[in-house]
Amino acid sequence: MRSMLKRVLAVIGLAGMLALPATAAWAEDPVTIPSGQNIVDNANVLGSRKGEVQDAIQKLLKDHKYNLYVVTVNSFENPAKPADWGKAVADQKGMGRADVLLAISTAGQYYFAPNSASAIASKTGAISQNAVAANLAGGKKDYAQAAIDTAAAVGDAASGGSGTVPSGGAGTAVLVGVGVVAAGGAGTYLYLRNRRKKAQASSASYGPQGAELDPLASLSVDELRRKSGSLLIEADDAIKSSEQELGFAEAQYGESAVGNFTRALQEAKAHMSESFKLQQQLDDHIPDTEEQQRSWLGEIIRRSEAALASLQEQKADFDSLRELEKNAPQALAAVNAGAIDADAKIAKAERTLAELRGKYADSALVQVADNITQAKERLAFVQNAGTTAREKLEAGEGSLAAVAVRAAEESLHQTNVLLDAISKVAGSLDEARQGLESAVVDTSQDLAQARAMIQTGAHPELSGPVAGVEAALAQVKSEIQGGKIDPIATLERVETAHRSLDQALSGIRDQQEQARRAQASLQQTIMSAQAQISATSDYITARRGGVGTEARTRLAEAQRNLDYALSISRNDPVTALTYAQQAHALAAQAAQLAQSDVDSFGGYANQGYGRNSMFGGGGGGGLGGAILGGILINSILNGGSGWGGGHSDGGGWGGDSGGGGDFGGGDFGGGDSGSF
Repeated sequence: MRSMLKRVLAVIGLAGMLALPATAAWAEDPVTIPSGQNIVDNANVLGSRKGEVQDAIQKLLKDHKYNLYVVTVNSFENPAKPADWGKAVADQKGMGRADVLLAISTAGQYYFAPNSASAIASKTGAISQNAVAANLAGGKKDYAQAAIDTAAAVGDAASGGSGTVPSGGAGTAVLVGVGVVAAGGAGTYLYLRNRRKKAQASSASYGPQGAELDPLASLSVDELRRKSGSLLIEADDAIKSSEQELGFAEAQYGESAVGNFTRALQEAKAHMSESFKLQQQLDDHIPDTEEQQRSWLGEIIRRSEAALASLQEQKADFDSLRELEKNAPQALAAVNAGAIDADAKIAKAERTLAELRGKYADSALVQVADNITQAKERLAFVQNAGTTAREKLEAGEGSLAAVAVRAAEESLHQTNVLLDAISKVAGSLDEARQGLESAVVDTSQDLAQARAMIQTGAHPELSGPVAGVEAALAQVKSEIQGGKIDPIATLERVETAHRSLDQALSGIRDQQEQARRAQASLQQTIMSAQAQISATSDYITARRGGVGTEARTRLAEAQRNLDYALSISRNDPVTALTYAQQAHALAAQAAQLAQSDVDSFGGYANQGYGRNSMFGGGGGGGLGGAILGGILINSILNGGSGWGGGHSDGGGWGGDSGGGGDFGGGDFGGGDSGSF
């Protein structure tokens, strides 16, 4: 009905549209915010100032690590309540702790909210009044300035302020202008804005019209790609190191003592999750325009920088908390005890790997084939770093001793990751072997059903899928009789052939039977995806110094697809199966890319790490393995103490606490300010 009315209006033309009452604005369902975009101006009210709004959003992200999304529509619909509508938009976008949403309807309502776990959540009401209401009430309806001032007020709140608009914003102009003639108010506003610009001139570059220049604008697309790829890897490595650091600190000091680091890491993870989604879009087979590439690469760069800054800000406090200089002897003793345990685990892992090689094909063990060698390398570096730590302690060089202890801790962690991965793979392969037997039985039953249908003369379209399944089962039986197999790959082939038959039978089976088949296949696919994601994650974690952007991006996307499949598996198994299949495929791609990266990794000699390292030169003492593991990168070699951080789940969106209000009729109506 709505599309028909739109076509009628298009025929009637502008005159007919002008004759309609002002209240006949089109309502909109909760919108989808595309990846790489922060502004959805469906109401077309930002006009020529859209660029200013984008600049304010980018400045907020750069300076305060908060990401503002601005949405304008004519009116809210399905649901009509602003808080529910805004929650739906936030949920659909997957917004996290560092994201903020401002949704405005020209019909007279708005919704503003940060995440409920955000540090600025308690200041939502003040931000709403100072930035949004001040620009929309009294018939003013300055939508662009409302968005710009919201970014400024969020920045003020993030800096410890109350959520006011700093000098130069429209909110300040309203307060200053009370009781003053219009010209005087405007003059005061311009004066305050100019004063702010002059104060910032020393730290920013401005164009001929006074607009702040984008430092990325002068870079080519290739330069942006190189910069974003480097930052993406650096930030991802920083997050992984921070998670490990947090584990040590939490065990020693308790969960409550590392709350700030937990929140900082969650912020960084939120930025990196969005960055990896954008990188996946850039890597897919769909051609992207130069404008899209520049936009997405620019956001990856800004988000990666924000993630790094979020962790770096906690570095000094984190180092102080651990007090490794003071506690180095005790920490070193713990590492030594852990190394003894890890050394004992190596013999058991060697036996397990030997048993796996006797049962399964070499292709099934690619991701753990050199884990024993790598574990011994990491353990050798634990001893190397431990010796260095003791020497530095004896020499009274406490800070360098702390660096060595930290390196030893991380290397010990990777030793255990490498050894535990063998046990995980063993479990996954045995489970897949059992699943293969049941999958062959299920597939054979459906094959018999399809054959019977063909023999009756009905459904000749089943002939092709039936032939495919027959060939797949024949190959599987031949491989099983021939000896060692790769059960995960073999199971995937059976499931793929079975799915083609399922699709052909979908028009014949009723909906209930389709759901039953999808649920049965879903469990097996989820298990395979989880096994592949886990194995690939362990592989990258222990070799992250040699793994590039593409593998990490595919793995992040695989986990995202699997998480979504699990979230809808009970209510929509058919759709969940599609996402689980995609998760497995992406994780397999990530594994191949990571292995290719490691195979081409130049090792110690080609990485530019010279003889000045305090852990020795020449690649001995496990040094080469430590470099491949990403342990000896940047801060370690430079004598720094690394990254700090932590992890926890962020807050949520929704409920009735989202900031909102009405600005119609000339008077501003109070809203239920809060957080989502």
